[in-house]
Amino acid sequence: MSDLAPSHTLVLQRLPTGVVCLDADGRIQLANDAVTRLFGCASPDELIGIPIHTYVQFMQLGAAGQEECVRDDGSSFPVEYESAPIETGGTIVTLRDVSQRAAAERRKDELISVVSHELRTPLTSIRSVLGLLASGLLGQLNDRGQSMVHVGISNTDRLTRLVSDLLDLERINSGRAATRREVCQTDQLMRQAAESVRALAAEAHVSIEVVPLEARVVGDPDRLLQVLINLLANAIKFSPASGGSVWLDAELTPDEVLLRVRDEGRGIPSDKLESVFERFARVDEHDARDKRGTGLGLAISRAIVQQHGGHIWAESRPGAGTTVCVALPIQDVLSGALPDAA
Repeated sequence: MSDLAPSHTLVLQRLPTGVVCLDADGRIQLANDAVTRLFGCASPDELIGIPIHTYVQFMQLGAAGQEECVRDDGSSFPVEYESAPIETGGTIVTLRDVSQRAAAERRKDELISVVSHELRTPLTSIRSVLGLLASGLLGQLNDRGQSMVHVGISNTDRLTRLVSDLLDLERINSGRAATRREVCQTDQLMRQAAESVRALAAEAHVSIEVVPLEARVVGDPDRLLQVLINLLANAIKFSPASGGSVWLDAELTPDEVLLRVRDEGRGIPSDKLESVFERFARVDEHDARDKRGTGLGLAISRAIVQQHGGHIWAESRPGAGTTVCVALPIQDVLSGALPDAA
């Protein structure tokens, strides 16, 4: 590190993030103390001239990602890396140990899975009992009793949907959800999604306008249909109380099919256009009570779209409605190759 100014060397050494500079062949030319702790070495000098792939075998130079890092003692741990080319023809790489974060995510997913499974059985029993009470087979209830039973049924159904959505999201994110890969016709998916929410739209006095596009994408038709239904149901839910319209259309580009769902609702503030795709995200604190959704529809949609190699985002201005866009790749269809399931 003698080529660096003393002040730069001091900053580099005190960084909590591991930093290495590589030559054009991917060999380490410079490393800070954080890297030696990650790799289990005594000093940075021990790493000079060693290929970075000795420690992070599948790292892609010039890219970012997460891979397993193997220490000198043979132990391994997940490391998150970012890399970029430098003027000398080499690469600079930052490395962070994410083992604690990965462990926390595993514990969280395990807790969600266990709690969700444990809730399903009693919820099914409660729903059955409430259904019998509502039917009158166990005796007639007065009007107040009937009203309370229907409230119980409504809330039990909502909790069941929440449990199902949690399990669905956990399976997708963990890669355990079975995914089919076949050629799907986007116009068919669009029509099926619209028909699936017609009753919901009629109840909310919302009309659905569909402009089908004949295009082909590769993926799981049930999952892609689930995305469109989620987006349409969300658009209906956030349409004006007096009713309105929801539009579903599409556009074909050389590489992608762009599907759009647009509503006439209150819109989303610019600082929440990304956060609405997180679990239990709400644009307004009153939504949890007034809209009665699980808060997982957009998170599930994003997970499915990403699983298909696409991306999803929202465009909106407060008071001017919202458009949710889904872009799905089509190059694999055009080439005649079906990609393997993720």
